[in-house]
Amino acid sequence: MALVMVAAAVYGVVQLLVLASPTRSVRVSTVLLAIAVGVYGCGVVTALLELAYTRSAADLTGEPLAKVVEVAGYTVDPVIEELIKLAPLLLVAWNVRIRRQWGMTDYVVLGAALGAGFGLLEAVARFGLDADRAIAHPAGGWAIPDSLRAPYIPGPEQILSAWFPAPSGTLELGDLSPAAETSPHLVYTALTALGVGVLLRGRGWVRALSSLPVAAAVSHHMLTNYAAARPADRDARAWADVFDGVLWTVPLLCLAIAMAVDLRHIRRGKRLVPGILLRGERTGRSGLAALAAYGGWRVPWTMLIALRFARMRHSLLYAAARPAYPGAESLHHSVVWAAGQIDASDNEHAWRHLDFRAVRGMAGAVRDRRRKWFVLISLGLASPAIVFLCVGSFPAAAALQERFGSGNGPYVLMAFGVAGLLWMGWQLIALLRTWQATRAVPHGELLAVARLRVWTALGGLTTGAVLLLRLRDGLEPDEPLIRNLHLLEALDNFLAYLGFALLLMALLALLPSGGGLALATAGAEAGLVTVPAVIHAAAFGTLGIVLMSASAAGHGGGGSPESEGSGSPVETSGQGRVRRGKEYEDHVQEKLGGRGSFREGGREFDGAYPGDDGIEVWYEAKSGRYWDLANENPKVMEKFKSNLGDARRIAEEGGRRFSLISEKPIPENIVKWLNKKNYVWRVISKEAG
Repeated sequence: MALVMVAAAVYGVVQLLVLASPTRSVRVSTVLLAIAVGVYGCGVVTALLELAYTRSAADLTGEPLAKVVEVAGYTVDPVIEELIKLAPLLLVAWNVRIRRQWGMTDYVVLGAALGAGFGLLEAVARFGLDADRAIAHPAGGWAIPDSLRAPYIPGPEQILSAWFPAPSGTLELGDLSPAAETSPHLVYTALTALGVGVLLRGRGWVRALSSLPVAAAVSHHMLTNYAAARPADRDARAWADVFDGVLWTVPLLCLAIAMAVDLRHIRRGKRLVPGILLRGERTGRSGLAALAAYGGWRVPWTMLIALRFARMRHSLLYAAARPAYPGAESLHHSVVWAAGQIDASDNEHAWRHLDFRAVRGMAGAVRDRRRKWFVLISLGLASPAIVFLCVGSFPAAAALQERFGSGNGPYVLMAFGVAGLLWMGWQLIALLRTWQATRAVPHGELLAVARLRVWTALGGLTTGAVLLLRLRDGLEPDEPLIRNLHLLEALDNFLAYLGFALLLMALLALLPSGGGLALATAGAEAGLVTVPAVIHAAAFGTLGIVLMSASAAGHGGGGSPESEGSGSPVETSGQGRVRRGKEYEDHVQEKLGGRGSFREGGREFDGAYPGDDGIEVWYEAKSGRYWDLANENPKVMEKFKSNLGDARRIAEEGGRRFSLISEKPIPENIVKWLNKKNYVWRVISKEAG
């Protein structure tokens, strides 16, 4: 059943993700990672704070601990929980780049994910070990018979037919058609995250309104907990039922407000920021229509490229009306370049050569071969927890869970848990290095992912440390970890070996990033690629290579748009680049003498001229925006360096010298590399004659 609980939590977040697509800038993977932070970050910190408060209050007042826990459940604990669930958003947004690049929609969606993760921890901690007691309901789902209002785990039918389903709920006596309840923690944190968005993105007196959503969420949380703790108070129960009936509308209302504000910023930004509109938008089509038309060329690749471009452009536009922040210019440059690539590939010819095999080959070219070993190690360590929690939590496979809960089973989980703890500690060191290496990158997505992964690892390590300390104090693996704690009394059923299983499951959330985030992170850590290239890799991933390939193909085969007002055809951007390159080569030959382009040793040289000492110099000429393209894309830079090395080798083997000639000033990072490798280079400007 734990697997179904996870499905319910994820499905509620996915609903918001889909609805938020027109305005959000965060990736799906980042939002799913926020669910893990809700489990291992928010959940662990909340448990420790509630433990500290209830024990301290009991010692200071002399009240019985059970009484203190009961009262705290509807007074202090809701405040602690809502503030702790907001903490990751506030800490991430402390970075100015992330804060400026996130819209209100991003805060709401990420807040909902944090709340869903927190609610998932409560449900798994409370009912994750009840597979042997669960009874399948004829209408779907499972009931756990321990009272007249029995706990209920919704089935797939109930989950898919509900808005923001909770991982667990209650089943009224005689209810023949149970439904999944709305996840209260998802609702509360979506609401409070809207307040965070107002605080961080609002201006002037509007920021004062940020406290209203937080106060509303805390108040309803208190009311719900009070009604649960005092069932005899029918008025409180009645009010709670009224609000529960409309609870599912709250995230939708929050999202509607956030999207309305963000759409206003996007429209304003498009008027203020130059060079970011697609060709279709410049001719009067809406952004949605232009992106949808492009997305239809070769599904799913063009559709994914369009979505990722839209997200990257949203990040840029959300900060357009405010003073520039460090790195804003690099992000703008990347968006402009990507818009040009999309325009160049916005024709049928550009996508004729691309199929699944070609895309898979491009993905393999940037795949980190070491990643599979990290994945295999993490999966191997987590395998007992996967069998125990995912497979064994269903009633039909309850025998598996019983084996892990008796005999040597708890010690197996404990042994794997200790090994997983060591592996997680090593990963945390690597993540901290990534945090350090990427902190100057102006793309907020990469920065946010690094921080969320660090906090997930810290939460898992804290859980492991608490478990080991309790075992040192004499706790048996099959005994409750902590008694009389809130979180809906979930941790009263939290046995130590369940804690080790959850610790191992955290390894799945820490699996190394793939695709673009991995390429961008590796490039930033090694310092081998430029900032625009890191942004491009983080935004598009492997599809960035697909886009460049299609753009190159589209240059030569696209239709010829009509020049405005003239009615005469104009050349495509690819044709123009070839023409300008040939004109520059002719200019260099005229200036230096010698001969024009020729082929030698399997390579094409742009020309040759006699040196001062009589030895012929073979050269390669670079013109136009070549250096911008090389700095924007690591594959172009890698190819440039490789080709230059081959050209010099061939020239020297033939008894000639080799030189690089550029029309434009060569960027400083490339000059340093050329000097380090002892290349001869010079700048010959065409304009200077």
